[in-house]
Amino acid sequence: MRNLEKILLAFLLSASLAACDNFSTDPAEPTEPDTEEPEEPADPEPEEPPVEEEEDYLTDREGREFSYVPVGDLLPNSGPGHQDTTIYRPDIIFPLEDAAFLNSQVYRYGGSQGSVNGMEGGQCNAANYEYPWQDTFCESRSRTQIMCPDGGHEGLDIRAATCIPQSGETHWAVAVEDGRIVGLEGSKYTVKLQTEDGTLYRYMHLDMSQLAVSDGEFVVKGQRIGKVWNDFFNSSGESVPTTYHLHFEMYQNYAPDEETDPVFDQVSPYMTLVNAYEKKLRGE
Repeated sequence: MRNLEKILLAFLLSASLAACDNFSTDPAEPTEPDTEEPEEPADPEPEEPPVEEEEDYLTDREGREFSYVPVGDLLPNSGPGHQDTTIYRPDIIFPLEDAAFLNSQVYRYGGSQGSVNGMEGGQCNAANYEYPWQDTFCESRSRTQIMCPDGGHEGLDIRAATCIPQSGETHWAVAVEDGRIVGLEGSKYTVKLQTEDGTLYRYMHLDMSQLAVSDGEFVVKGQRIGKVWNDFFNSSGESVPTTYHLHFEMYQNYAPDEETDPVFDQVSPYMTLVNAYEKKLRGE
């Protein structure tokens, strides 16, 4: 019996030693978590630079950029002006065939009052033939004008593309719309064009000896009327040549508000002419 116990004890000891051999005393190395490396974000697509809208710069045939002073903004010391942004006749064409410069014939170079703003010199001064345009409606004059509280200039002065006594060039005034020439007989320096609906245009200081129209004649838009010149007479009927330019007036039925009866009188053609000139430069 004792031998059997020894054998059993030896067997248990052997089994225990085998188990110990299979047990590692070194701690197992930690297993790193099975993680994927994050993907680097893709480079963003480069943004297209914003497209800047090109401004609508208009140029005349000589490449000069057209611009104009706001309506009613007259030269200093030349009058109160008249703030009227109305485009009375949006479909008319410009009254001269060529380029033109709207500015004062009295308060600029060559004018009787040019010295008040330091503009002394002749009418052919290059500064008179540059943009921007400047309004002359309600410029100071000794005339009654319903739109001008103190009286004033009834229309706009338009210089032709070149100074005629210096260049010797011919510049034609044309009909701004279809109509009839009226009141020409006996007129010394004015040609009137009246439309079917009653609007009246007055062209002044043309060469009255070489007009291209006759009294009572029906004309179409763009038809030549006469050459830009300097014809003018004073109240005594004496010839007093002015500067070479076209004085342009427009008569409409006008009421400043609903409570006032309309009158047929001169209205400011400034923005109407700006609109017509811009269309001309665009080739419309």
